[in-house]
Amino acid sequence: MGKGLQLHTRNGDETVHPKICVPLMGKNREALQDEWKQLNEKPVDLFEWRVDYFENIRDVDLIVDIAKEMHQETKRPLLFTKRSEEEGGQAVSFKENEVVQLYESVIESNAVHGVDIELRQPEKNTLHLIDQARNQEIDVILSYHNFTETPSAQQLEEKICEAVELGADVAKIAVMPQSKTDVITLLQVTEKMSRTISIPLISMAMGTNGIMTRLAGGVFGSALTFASGAQSSAPGQVPVEDVEQVLRILRKNMGS
Repeated sequence: MGKGLQLHTRNGDETVHPKICVPLMGKNREALQDEWKQLNEKPVDLFEWRVDYFENIRDVDLIVDIAKEMHQETKRPLLFTKRSEEEGGQAVSFKENEVVQLYESVIESNAVHGVDIELRQPEKNTLHLIDQARNQEIDVILSYHNFTETPSAQQLEEKICEAVELGADVAKIAVMPQSKTDVITLLQVTEKMSRTISIPLISMAMGTNGIMTRLAGGVFGSALTFASGAQSSAPGQVPVEDVEQVLRILRKNMGS
C-alpha cells in the first residue's frame, strides 16, 4: 500500500492545489461498497471513512478488512476518522481508551494512509498514536472543529501551532462562521499559517457562509477540500463534480 496522504505544503505565496476528499458514511459494508462504487469514476483524490457512522464500529477485524478492500477497489488513499459527537460526529458511546484501541488496530493493520485525531484527545493518547503511525508511515491529521462559532485569529493560530508542536503530519481547523467577517478571519489565518508552518494545513468554514472556503481555500494555502458524494458529512459541503470544476477553472486562470 502506498504511504501517506501526499498533501502539499505551501511554498511562499504560491497557490496550493488542494486535493479533493469525499467522506464515506455507509452504516454497513454493503452501503459503503455502494458509496465507493458510485464515486469510483468521480474526480476524487482520496476518501475519508467516517467510521462513527458504521453500525458495527466495535468489530475491529471487520473494519480492517473493509479498509483493505476499500483501498484495493478505489485505488485511492484512505483517511480513517472516528469523529466525536462534540466535534460533529455521530453519537457513539465510546470511551477514550476504546477510541485509542480502535485507532491502534487500524494503524497496526497498515490498512489506511492517514488517520484524523482530534486535538481535544488527551496528549498522552495523541503522542502514542502519532508514534505508532510514524512507524507505519501513516500520516496523522490533528484536527480542531468548532460547529458553534469562529474563534479569534489568535485562538485558531494557537490550535494550528499545537498540532505542529505535537508532531502532526497535517494540521486541520474547521469553524462555523456567523458572518462573512468570520470567513475572512479563517482565510487570513490560513494564508498566514500556511506560509509559517512546515506541514500541510487544511482549513474550512462550514455552512452557507463558508462555501467559498471549500472552493478557493487553496488560493489561501489549504491543502485539502472536502466535497460531498452520496452524503454530506458537514454543513456546506459542495458536490464533488462542482468542486472539481471550480478548482479546474482556478488552475487554468491563475497560471498554474
